[in-house]
Amino acid sequence: MSQTKAELLAGRESPLTFPSGNGSAGQYLQGDGAGALSWQTITTTDTQITRDTPATLTASGAIFTDLPPGIRRINMTLWNVSMDNTSDFAVRIGDSGGIESSGYTTWNKRFGGSSFTTAGGTGQSGFLVGSNCAGLSAFFGHVVLTNPQDNDWVCTSWISDASDNFRWQIGKKGLSGELDRIQIDVWSTDNFDGGNVNIFYEV
Repeated sequence: MSQTKAELLAGRESPLTFPSGNGSAGQYLQGDGAGALSWQTITTTDTQITRDTPATLTASGAIFTDLPPGIRRINMTLWNVSMDNTSDFAVRIGDSGGIESSGYTTWNKRFGGSSFTTAGGTGQSGFLVGSNCAGLSAFFGHVVLTNPQDNDWVCTSWISDASDNFRWQIGKKGLSGELDRIQIDVWSTDNFDGGNVNIFYEV
């Protein structure tokens, strides 16, 4: 025969103070370290990954704006990106003040054939994702931005092209406000003439 709480505690002093009522389905009893118990609800913090709307690149690239607060990671995917001439291309980030076009540290390493070339430096106008693009097309790959602290961002990228040239990039950039936009743009001259881009972001 089952016994009630009162019956179990009858005739002896309990070191615990139980809450009134039976709580709700799925709740648990939590102690405060001093003998008082209370009903609590299990809470979970799930990482939500949101896929934005894919963008077809125009001559000047593409920009994603009005991103929600609290983003900690962005994955930009490139698919069949091509340019009309010789320019490199970059990814830039920004806050409510607009896209930032200065103050990036970025280094790009390209491997093609049997040689490596390096480009980039400090005080740059963006993350140099595509370097030495003359005569090449159909770029595809990933650009990943992560937020290690405050409004600082680290960018890494891995892309290839139809001629089996590979590029790796790593960079960093601090913003004065919270990131709410990201752009893919030409580095200096020329234009995009095809391809699609999209972003996935985590909060």
